[in-house]
Amino acid sequence: MTDAEHFTSHALSKVQVIRRCDIPAITSIQVDEEIHSLGEHRDFRRHPFFREFIPDQGRTSFSWVSLKDGEILDNHVHPVQSMILICSGSVYLTGETGQLLNEGDAACVPAGKQHGFRTCEGQQFHGLSIQFDGNGLYEVESAPRVAFNNDATHSFASLEKINALLLERHGRNPLFQLLRGNRLRSDAARRKRFLEALLVWSRYFQRMIHARQAFCTEPGLLPLYTRHLRDELGHDTMLQEQHGLEGNTRDPLLERAAQWFVDRMLHADEAEKLVIVHQVVEASGFLFGQASRPLFSPQRMRDACYFDLHAEADGDHRDVGRAWLQTLPAERFAGLIGTCRQAWDQMDEVHARIAALTEASGSTGLAA
Repeated sequence: MTDAEHFTSHALSKVQVIRRCDIPAITSIQVDEEIHSLGEHRDFRRHPFFREFIPDQGRTSFSWVSLKDGEILDNHVHPVQSMILICSGSVYLTGETGQLLNEGDAACVPAGKQHGFRTCEGQQFHGLSIQFDGNGLYEVESAPRVAFNNDATHSFASLEKINALLLERHGRNPLFQLLRGNRLRSDAARRKRFLEALLVWSRYFQRMIHARQAFCTEPGLLPLYTRHLRDELGHDTMLQEQHGLEGNTRDPLLERAAQWFVDRMLHADEAEKLVIVHQVVEASGFLFGQASRPLFSPQRMRDACYFDLHAEADGDHRDVGRAWLQTLPAERFAGLIGTCRQAWDQMDEVHARIAALTEASGSTGLAA
């Protein structure tokens, strides 16, 4: 019997005690081909009981963390806010704020802020690391959600390198696995669910680019935004009309992930918007267009096809604002790399949810 099989619904109905030592630990992580020491890190979701017990909705993540005897967790940034509770011992907080933390203290770290931890000889601490949005920082060891100072060289080149790695990861998303198979080609009901879910995202994309246009604070970028808006205008209507879609699908998880992109156009600065819209969303759109075109592009269609447009135009849209980003000072790029990681996490969530809605058998129960 596996550990996962041991924790049945019966086990979940009883009070359980999970000891810290029973949660698998990792002591280092590889980020962009470099190994970084973590001290001791035990993500709760590495234990089968916690994977079942902690709700996915809201996606708060917990990890036991520990350093001792001079161990150091290098300064780094991550794309979500985080809180570290000092449960026992003491540790030095480094980075933007340097001070000694003692038992009972809590370090609250906003997204994109540099921080790290170190101990002296004979010093040790045990703590609890909590993230409030998405996966834990090291929950998926092959795709850690951090950028260390010594792997982010604070340049546009480092941003592009990390973006390329995250784009490659995105290509393994369940949506692309679905597009590479034959189920959408042969199953009309599944195909309809896919298109209706895609329309939800397409509408949010339109809101995103309209919001960016309305709240642009950099006059030099406004002409670029305007040309992009003209290229994209009405693609949601095109998708709906070309495929006869009802357009009444409602799904809270998909809409929450998609709304993040709209919200960032209201609150992010222009550099962050360029990274989100062009380095991430348009790069994802180009990959999506290439993968979906063979399934949905009629050979003799008189009018422009939604899927053809994304397979072609999104390739150019990836480069919008690229020259402007290259003029930024080096100190901007650590934060932009954090923004890039967070945007890819959200894009992964959007596409994975579309795939899940597509694969749902029968009615999803989400249509209004």
